Amino acid sequence: MLNDILRGDFTHLSGDLKRASGKLDFWLLALWVSLISINLALVARLADSVDETAVQILTWAVAVLLVVRDRPKLKFETSPSAIAVGVLLILWVMTKSLLTRRIYDVLFILTPIMATVGVALIASGWRGLRQYWQAILLAATLGVPTHFFFSAIEAVIPVNVLTAQFANSALWYGGVKVAQEGITIVSQYGAVEVARGCAGLPPIFMLARITLMFVLVFPVTVAQMWIMFSSAVMIAFVVNSLRVALLVIISSQDALFKYWHSGDGSQIFSVIAVSLLLALCNWLTKDNDEEYEEI
Repeated sequence: MLNDILRGDFTHLSGDLKRASGKLDFWLLALWVSLISINLALVARLADSVDETAVQILTWAVAVLLVVRDRPKLKFETSPSAIAVGVLLILWVMTKSLLTRRIYDVLFILTPIMATVGVALIASGWRGLRQYWQAILLAATLGVPTHFFFSAIEAVIPVNVLTAQFANSALWYGGVKVAQEGITIVSQYGAVEVARGCAGLPPIFMLARITLMFVLVFPVTVAQMWIMFSSAVMIAFVVNSLRVALLVIISSQDALFKYWHSGDGSQIFSVIAVSLLLALCNWLTKDNDEEYEEI
């Protein structure tokens, strides 16, 4: 059925749905999708970043795609204890979703992986959990406490200082008279301080998650995987640093600064970074796709 949908053939869709609705795995998938819908609704309502909402939607879509794609190979053999724990996890997820008011609540960010593990336990038991490792891994990326995670990285690597240095160099080579003082860039247009939010870790994490999805969906070699993840970090860092350089140039113009700093303009750089990454990944795996088709 999935192959027909991807090809745009919906002639047998009604009959396929009727046959699928009589199976337990269909209702478990429906339960999982319902929990995903609740999670996405809360994220869309409470999230501060459009990027975060978009990546959340993409992550769940890829997770569902992977499970549906592997459906013929899945074994549905469970146990009473696994069913009991799975039901408790799902009830906890639903309760926490109803009570949450902040998506950065440590307990709320655990709901994606708890929902996925809960449904997997009901479907395939303790031994069958490894069948869903891809979906569980993707759900785990939604449960990373980013504020603590970024703080831990910045305690070791001064990302905001590196961003300021790169932006300062880009401006200097571009003919702008600038001077860097720690995390502050001073020019004839004004001064900009590269705070944690502009340091580049959020876009780096976003591109790393997109790279993970690409690696899980498409056939790649180990060498290609390392190139993709390294490139994701570099692309995110460079594009974000150029955004900081632009902010320095327009720092004296409040309307423009707001547009490119926190308005719709900031999303343009995200689109550029994602487009560059996907273009690179597609180019790296072009030969892989041709070999896969021949097989």
